[in-house]
Amino acid sequence: MKVLTAMILLFSLIPSLSASADYSEDDVIEVEAAPEDVTIDPVGKMKQINFIDESFEGKADFIGLYTSEFAREILVKRLWVAVQVNERNEVTQVVSPSVNGGVPVWEPEQTIEIPEGGYVLLAQDDSWANKDFRKFLATNFTEGDVIKLRKNGEVVPITEFMTGDGLVPGITLDNEPLYTVTEPVTELSGSIRNLEEGEEYSLTANGQEVAIAADGTFSYSYSLSEKTNYIDLTISKNGTEYATESVIVFYKDYVEENKEVFLWVDQATNARKFQTSESIYDMLVLAKDAGVTAIALDVKGVEGFASYKKNDLTNRPYVSEMTAPSRAGSNPDLDLLEEFITHAHSLGLTVHASTNVFAEGSIAYNEFAVLDEHLDWEEQIYRPEDGGEIKRLRESQYGQSGALVAFVNPANPDVVDYQLKTFEEVIKNYDVDGVILDRGRYDNVFADFSDISKSQFEEFLAERGKELTNWPADVFTYEGNTRVDGPLIDEWFTYRASVIKNFTSKLRDVVDGYNAEREKDVQISSYVGSWYDSYYLNGVNWASPNFEYDERLKFPNDQIYTDDYAQFGYTEDLDFLMIGTYQDTAAEVKKYITLGNILMNGDLPVYAGMALANHQEPKLQREVFQAGLQNSAGLMIFDYSQANFPVIKASIDDVEYVKDYEIGISDPRDASTAVRGDYYNVNRNEDNINVYGESFGYSTGTNKWGVEAVIDANGKVVKMVNKQQAMNWSWVQVEDNNSVIPQGGFVISAADASGVRERRQLVANAYSVGDDVRAAILTGYLDYENKTFKKDEISFSGQVQVVGTGEASVKINGETVAVESNGTFTTTLPLELGVNEVELVVLVDGMVTHEKLVTMTREDLDVHETIAEAKELVSEYVTNKGIRTALIAQLTNAERHYDKMEEHKIQGREEEALKEEELYLNAVDKVMKKIDNHSTKHISEEHAQEIIAVLADLL
Repeated sequence: MKVLTAMILLFSLIPSLSASADYSEDDVIEVEAAPEDVTIDPVGKMKQINFIDESFEGKADFIGLYTSEFAREILVKRLWVAVQVNERNEVTQVVSPSVNGGVPVWEPEQTIEIPEGGYVLLAQDDSWANKDFRKFLATNFTEGDVIKLRKNGEVVPITEFMTGDGLVPGITLDNEPLYTVTEPVTELSGSIRNLEEGEEYSLTANGQEVAIAADGTFSYSYSLSEKTNYIDLTISKNGTEYATESVIVFYKDYVEENKEVFLWVDQATNARKFQTSESIYDMLVLAKDAGVTAIALDVKGVEGFASYKKNDLTNRPYVSEMTAPSRAGSNPDLDLLEEFITHAHSLGLTVHASTNVFAEGSIAYNEFAVLDEHLDWEEQIYRPEDGGEIKRLRESQYGQSGALVAFVNPANPDVVDYQLKTFEEVIKNYDVDGVILDRGRYDNVFADFSDISKSQFEEFLAERGKELTNWPADVFTYEGNTRVDGPLIDEWFTYRASVIKNFTSKLRDVVDGYNAEREKDVQISSYVGSWYDSYYLNGVNWASPNFEYDERLKFPNDQIYTDDYAQFGYTEDLDFLMIGTYQDTAAEVKKYITLGNILMNGDLPVYAGMALANHQEPKLQREVFQAGLQNSAGLMIFDYSQANFPVIKASIDDVEYVKDYEIGISDPRDASTAVRGDYYNVNRNEDNINVYGESFGYSTGTNKWGVEAVIDANGKVVKMVNKQQAMNWSWVQVEDNNSVIPQGGFVISAADASGVRERRQLVANAYSVGDDVRAAILTGYLDYENKTFKKDEISFSGQVQVVGTGEASVKINGETVAVESNGTFTTTLPLELGVNEVELVVLVDGMVTHEKLVTMTREDLDVHETIAEAKELVSEYVTNKGIRTALIAQLTNAERHYDKMEEHKIQGREEEALKEEELYLNAVDKVMKKIDNHSTKHISEEHAQEIIAVLADLL
């Protein structure tokens, strides 16, 4: 039944064609590959086609079929697979074919012809390993193959899916399928495909006529209503409608003046980093400087331990009682929540306490704060591996080989009471600004099938005049490993949503009670995944009760979104919502923020969640952060353990990030070479070699999949972590990282993306216990790198900061340069016309930490051009007319003295030339001083420095 429903939904998306296209929404259309061995089996592998002659924009996970009526050519994006087939059903081209059954060598983006009488198959998905749309085409089709199309099992020609009317008009939109705007008008633009002379075309947007230009393009200003606008653009040819493309626009009629930026501090990865009150304060100072305005602090992690000590209602054990190597080590004498509140409030930041509501244990790390004392709370799951039995999670096959987190049953009254007390004791005992529900949901679709849930479900059904007759088959059962949905599956999903709504309503009552009693305004929020269309599997309806589903949203299984399901939307119990827009591109982030706005119906502020693990590259991070800030109420940044605050600050401020230092480390294998690090005192991420000094904190706080070298105050390697594992590339016995940073020493810490060996093997091979190692930070070189100068010599300076022990020295072009006690160095460098390369070497105790070639260019100085440039800047930047006129006159005077100097030189009057040169230089210097004096008054400091820098070349 579900397959049929999905087919109906799928084929309802096919554009309206004239009657001669001989297929309907009920037909199953498949492509059949050439048989592997026709002598054994004459039938090849088959796979269903998802749509025919339809735009792929906004679609994912498909095989589309394109005939010569759709267009003359089709775009094949990079990482997609295409198969071109001629009129004889012969494969004539495969774009990005599989290599020996493996991943293709991905070809660049390109367009390929759709042959007359033939077709093109186009495949897209986002996982070669786990999905088989691209894989099917890439592995089963080869040039020269003869393939088939089937309709309902019968072989048919391509003309079965064509109108016979020639090129069919279609719409290519410039607009994204879903987007948010803050103005009451949106510009709809694009082009019409396949316009033919002599034919009559019309384009409408929700019935409004849209003009089509001679070249087929269109642009139309469409007036929006508040909140969600569904706009259908329809193209007709000679009075017959051929295609409709829908755009969904959310009009948000306000813009928040001050965007909140939450920084999430995950308990498991961060608690042990904070060994002192000062370490918390120091982190919060950096966070605030980066643009963070609020902290989301995990006060109950998935393991069930608390990050607070005043636990009079639950007696939850404190986070310091965890014993797993990668979790142990938190300071038992430090109340993390109390310290965060004290320091955050002193800095003007708010603190919202996050609770992993229905998670009560980590199977992955064997940490269970309270669950072992309450086995009856543990979720009861129904999975195919258990042979039809319903089992407690940790007794199931999945629980013993695959599950990571242990959930409890949200329908259990004792569980509900205990979780509410967790929130209550936080609100009662701490001055929090808000509480956050995380994992306030069911574990997955397999839970919960306990007797409690069964009994409640029976009552739920009875209220609706229905009855449970076959448990659990009325919900679903299994044929092998395939889930077969029963007649009450949709009611089951609605019942589970009611369970979560019941909990949030009770929490609202608790918080409102304390707010009224204490005259406070503690807020309630929730974190959810942005993928609402599958979130029903986790028992959560996070939409507004006022949200009304529209088929143009194209959710799978849309029969779920009934009025009954809608009433259990829990957002009426919240003050705001955080959605995990963890997608990889700004366009996808904007799409899912818009979906969140639509689902909220404008009833609640929506914050866009940013996963730092997915957005470490500064340019990408800036793009996705700005997408979040421009389309939502603000950001939630997950998580502190991966925070690089200078990059975060640039991303929030919407400026380019430039790292202004280089961290260098000596290489014991060769004292004349160095290892270049990536960051100093920054949380380690994938593809990083970072160095940590003692100012970072007690330990590195890193996970177990890295390699670390610990160097003491004498510059000796005293410990290596995962050295052999990386060298031999065997990660069976993995050692915990999180190395303690020695006083006066440092730690080198390396990580790569999964499966990549580069940085970890570099550190593992370079360093061994007993080696002498030095490190230093170099700054100042960016003032010269790739810069252009007009003088024949410059003053070249920089600074070296030694990390750990040692004394720094610097060589420039092979000559030793004095290093001051504060690490600064300066020398005069002659510059030749053209490109100049300067060799800069930094040594610490004779060991090289940096080798750099700094490239600079010297150009001829044209005095007249330089003065003309300065005059233009003065005219543009100086606001006071009198001052502006005087400065320009003085520059003209300087130019006059320069011309006289040149004239005297030509005529051999050296004494007169020297006098004019002095007058020329004095005039320029006088202008520079006046501009500096007027800085911040009649000219901005930034503009003043720009003019002074231009004039400085003349001196």
